[in-house]
Amino acid sequence: MKNTLKKAVCLALALTMTAALTGCSSSPAVPAESSAPAAEQTEDTKEPEAAEPTADGQKWKVGFALESMDVAVWNTMSEGMAAKAEELGVDYTCMTANNDVATQIANIENMITQGYNAIIIHSFDREAFADIVNEAIAAGIVICAYDDEIIDAATGEPCKYPITFLCDNYEIGRRVGTMACEWALENYPDEEEIQMGLLWHHEFEYQQDRVRGMKDVIAEMDPRITIVDEQEGLVVEDGVAAAEAWLQAYPDLKGVLATNDTCLLGFSEAWVAAGRDIKDPSFGMWGNDGVADAIDIVADGGIIRGDVGLDVYNGGADALAACVAILNGESAESVIMPMINVTEETAPDWMADENLYKK
Repeated sequence: MKNTLKKAVCLALALTMTAALTGCSSSPAVPAESSAPAAEQTEDTKEPEAAEPTADGQKWKVGFALESMDVAVWNTMSEGMAAKAEELGVDYTCMTANNDVATQIANIENMITQGYNAIIIHSFDREAFADIVNEAIAAGIVICAYDDEIIDAATGEPCKYPITFLCDNYEIGRRVGTMACEWALENYPDEEEIQMGLLWHHEFEYQQDRVRGMKDVIAEMDPRITIVDEQEGLVVEDGVAAAEAWLQAYPDLKGVLATNDTCLLGFSEAWVAAGRDIKDPSFGMWGNDGVADAIDIVADGGIIRGDVGLDVYNGGADALAACVAILNGESAESVIMPMINVTEETAPDWMADENLYKK
């Protein structure tokens, strides 16, 4: 393929993703006070009660220090946090770091200076944020680690924060791999080898668990599947680059596994731009996140055959609610991201839930 194809595909998807990713600021900002009252609750509701005012009469302030908005589900997650914050009567702000560790540290420093009571921190570097996190803990701020533990290099142990918001990444990988194996066994029962590619973001340590889960279940269920190449897979452009490389280098490629949906959308667009059929029955792809555009392809019988949908909206809401519960002097448990397998048969159920299917 020519570079013009890559540019055209990336531009089209960038415009689509930009329209969806508007929920967080891209630089530190002072949060605006919320004027919306907390939602009315019944005796049967088990959500934490609305936050009590602090000593000076101000609302609790909860911040989300996020890596970037390059991955669609992070915007949905922030929306869930914002909705829960409005319900509980607390102020909420998301600050993004544009994939830069120094900016992330500066954002957390700003939250400390601005008097945030709790900070949910996207730990995209396990050790880089330990010093600033320990500073926040010393200041009495409730810290919740998202995506991975925040490790203190001096001890090799997680910092002393009270809660985490994590995925069962190994289980995600196993689910992705299981769907791929089931498809291969059904569609290629007589093949001796089934070639597939793997897209994953090598800088995230937690993604190693997803890859390990995929490879373990392939070895158990269908060892005929051979991963012929592994490439970077996080954003749209990565999927486009992989499609350009693999469609030429591996004419017998039968599928792609990925550790998110966004790169698969890039692959899908490049696939169509190359004149391939989006519903080609001989090819399959599997990922995770539950991004609406990927679910659309699944529901329509397209080359994304299955997806491990992560309920990031309610997961984010639960993480924020746990922070508020601790601020209110209540007990709270760490949050494990809810997940649901989405196939062509189950996609309508996912799409019927407005908190899961976010267009």
